[in-house]
Amino acid sequence: MKMHIGQELMAIAMQQLEAIENISLLPVSSSAEIANQGLNNLNLTDTLEMLRDHLLQLEAWQRSQQATLDRYQDLFEFAPDGYFVTDANGDISEANRAAMLMFGSHPIGKNLENFVYPSYKEQFQRLIGQLQRGQNIKSLDFRMQFPTGQPYEASFTIISMRSPNDGKVLGMRWWIQDITQRRQDTDKLQQSHQRLEIRVAEMNAKLNLMDRQIRMEREEQRRISRNLIRNEAKLRAIMQHSSDIVNILDIDTTIQYCSPAVFQNLGYMPEDLIGKKFIKFIHADDLPIFQNFLAHTVDMVAVSTPIVMRYQHINGDWIYLESVCCDLLQDSNVQGLVVNSRNVTERKRTESALRESELRIGAIASSMPATFYRIAINHQGKVSIPFVSDGLVDLVGMSPRQAIANPYQILDLIHPEDVDQFKALVQAGFDKLATFRHEFRIISISGDIKWAQNITRYYQTESGQVIADGVCIDISERGEAEANLQHTNELLCAVMKAVPVAIDIISPEGKVLLWNAVAAELFAWDQIAATSHSTPIVSDSQELQSAILDTLAGNPLNNVSIRLQINKINKINNGQLHNQEWIDAIISTVLVHDLNGKIIGVLRIIDKSVHQSVHQSVHQNERINPNLSYADSQITPITAESSLRTPSLAPVLAPVSGNQLIHQYKIGQRNFAGWQLSGADLTKADLQQIDLRGAELNGSNCSDVNFYNANLRGADLRGVNFQSANLQGADLRGADLRGADLENAKLEDALIEGAIFASTHNH
Repeated sequence: MKMHIGQELMAIAMQQLEAIENISLLPVSSSAEIANQGLNNLNLTDTLEMLRDHLLQLEAWQRSQQATLDRYQDLFEFAPDGYFVTDANGDISEANRAAMLMFGSHPIGKNLENFVYPSYKEQFQRLIGQLQRGQNIKSLDFRMQFPTGQPYEASFTIISMRSPNDGKVLGMRWWIQDITQRRQDTDKLQQSHQRLEIRVAEMNAKLNLMDRQIRMEREEQRRISRNLIRNEAKLRAIMQHSSDIVNILDIDTTIQYCSPAVFQNLGYMPEDLIGKKFIKFIHADDLPIFQNFLAHTVDMVAVSTPIVMRYQHINGDWIYLESVCCDLLQDSNVQGLVVNSRNVTERKRTESALRESELRIGAIASSMPATFYRIAINHQGKVSIPFVSDGLVDLVGMSPRQAIANPYQILDLIHPEDVDQFKALVQAGFDKLATFRHEFRIISISGDIKWAQNITRYYQTESGQVIADGVCIDISERGEAEANLQHTNELLCAVMKAVPVAIDIISPEGKVLLWNAVAAELFAWDQIAATSHSTPIVSDSQELQSAILDTLAGNPLNNVSIRLQINKINKINNGQLHNQEWIDAIISTVLVHDLNGKIIGVLRIIDKSVHQSVHQSVHQNERINPNLSYADSQITPITAESSLRTPSLAPVLAPVSGNQLIHQYKIGQRNFAGWQLSGADLTKADLQQIDLRGAELNGSNCSDVNFYNANLRGADLRGVNFQSANLQGADLRGADLRGADLENAKLEDALIEGAIFASTHNH
């Protein structure tokens, strides 16, 4: 600003200086003209006086003008900026000291172009041309150079001098300033300004970013606030309707807060519990658990391990609650111990029932003459045995713990000849997820070879694991029994073939199911089957028909004399028989049952020789078990479909009454395992060492029965009357004795591990 004011003052001074010079250049004739004008009107004296006054005024004015001129000349000479005058071509005619410092000590007469920086000379020439043409250019910047050749930046202010007659440019007055420092300062200022602008832009960007962040944070805060309000409402609703109890306790267990769920679980109103001690409602036996629970929970921010304790209901009952605790004493929003409790009473009851069931099932599994197991195979194909019963010890001599620890060692016990088939069946079971039944041999730890029957069901769980549940039964005794039975069958067939009496079995429909050679000869059945290929039918004799019907009605015959009309075959015309005759005979009958106790027919023994002793016939009858049926390749079989089937000769193992069991026992049978004997009357029966494992005797009358050393392992004995019964040495392990009456029963040396005695009378 000061520089600009100075420039204006210098311009005004130059104009005033020019005016003074013009005045000083006025000719003297002007004064004479003024005097002549006055002389016309004044006299000489007055004229002289006037002239003297004018001269004095003129001298005073000239001195004043000279002083002003000197002052302006000094101002021109000693001005800090350069002033110089050039003609129209740019030749310097006058210059002050400042200009001489820029142009050298003798710039007068030199053209201003000599002091212009070389690269600006062409532009300077255009400038001179424009000024000569009368263009009004007041100021501009050029790069000049000192006489030493050093460049500097110069700012020019130009005033054109024109002719008063035609206005032609006669010359120019120049005001020059060295603005190098100012230009540098300006450049620096511009750079600083640019940097400032960049900085301002960066700050604006940061401010905009901060503004966006602030807006986002405010929006996030509003969203969080809305969520917080919703969450608080949700939490309030959850706490209001949740079945879990939430308590906030002081360090001394004083209840600060209690959720409404306490009314649903314990019957108390929440406001009634505020200020009371939490431990007041805990069972005395569970207080040590709770105290230890608190000791481990305090100063631990994480949720504690759950504990189960009994809490007193408002009605006096004890409710099982599972509780967890979190120490929030240091949290200013809570300042307490937060205890979450859940009612697990039903779960505890279920667990208790499950344990009881597992004990019962374990006892039953232990008492059963079989090995129960579970095999699992995971996604990687690894086989494990989660469970195997104690029957494994009896089967192979290996403990369940050993088998679970190393499942693959069981394969070493499979007979070498059966290993490949066993592996193939197991693999097929896992692949097809079906039920498989197969028999194989095993070699026990003691070296004994046993036959075993394996029944396994394979299935897949939701997690993709394949499970195999099965039972392995030792059937070695069955094999021996089958061999003995085969031997017995052969012996009985030989007896039937050799005995001189007719033996046959007649079905309830009247079809002949089995006969020996004497019966075939007596009734001519061989000729009928050979000629007509039809099934032999019972004779039309009224006596024989009555004998069958009486036996089916429960009245079997024993050595009854009858007179029979039989057919004698001489010839067969159109399927008709001829030559009938009458004979005297002795007949005995008995019912024949299958394995399930169903009547399959009537066994007849007919002795047509009246000269033979009746007692001999009876003796032969008793040698044949009337409750047995037989098959032999020498005896013609008759199937059910074609009436040519021979029933199995195995003993009937499923009697339906106590009398049948007693009868079988008397003839030597001891194994009645699994029989259905519910409600049987066995009063005062002598059944020493009888095998009733797993039998159903519930509701039976066994008073005064001698069960000395009997095997009742796993039997259903619910509600059985054992009054005064002898159970000394009996195996009652796993038996269900609930409701059984054991008054005056002898139980010395009886095995009762795992037996269920709940609600047993006089136990």
